[in-house]
Amino acid sequence: MKKTILTTALTICFAALGLAAQGLTGEEQKFVLKAAKSDETEITLSKLALQKSNDPQIKQFAEMMVTDHTKSTSLLKPIAARHNVAIPENPGPANDAKYRTLEGKSGKAFDKAYMQTMVADHQSTLQAFQSASGKVQDAKLKEFVATVEPIVKHHLDMAQQLSHGEKASKM
Repeated sequence: MKKTILTTALTICFAALGLAAQGLTGEEQKFVLKAAKSDETEITLSKLALQKSNDPQIKQFAEMMVTDHTKSTSLLKPIAARHNVAIPENPGPANDAKYRTLEGKSGKAFDKAYMQTMVADHQSTLQAFQSASGKVQDAKLKEFVATVEPIVKHHLDMAQQLSHGEKASKM
C-alpha cells in the first residue's frame, strides 16, 4: 500500500515537473512582451498616420502596419495565453510619448517623424526577433518567430525607403 502511494506521488511530482518544464523561459516571456508591445505601438501609431498623413504611400504603409501587426498579435496571443503571460493592452509610457510627439506634428513634418519612428521601432523589433530565433525553445513560439521575422524585415526595408523619400517597393 505504501509502495503504491509512494509510486503515485512520485508519478504526480514528475508529471508536474514535466509540465513546468514546458513553460516559457524568462527570456521567452520577455520576447513575447516585447513583440506584443511592438505590435500595439505600430498599430496605434499607424492609425494616427492614417488620420494625419496626406501622402498616399505613407497611408498605404500605415494600412499595412495595422493589418500585419494585428495578424501578428492574433498569432501571439494564444501562445501567451497558453503560458499564462499577460499581454498588457497599453504598450506603456514610451508608446504614449511617441504618440504625443507625432500627434503634435502635421504635414511633411508628421510624415518624416512617423517614418523615422517606424524605422527605429522596426530595427529594434527585428533585433529582438533575430536574437530570439536562435534561443526560443517553445515550438509554437519558434514557429511565430519564423513566420513574423521576415515580415518585420520587410517592414523595415519599406520604412527605410519611405523615410529616404524613395518609393517603397512591394507593399
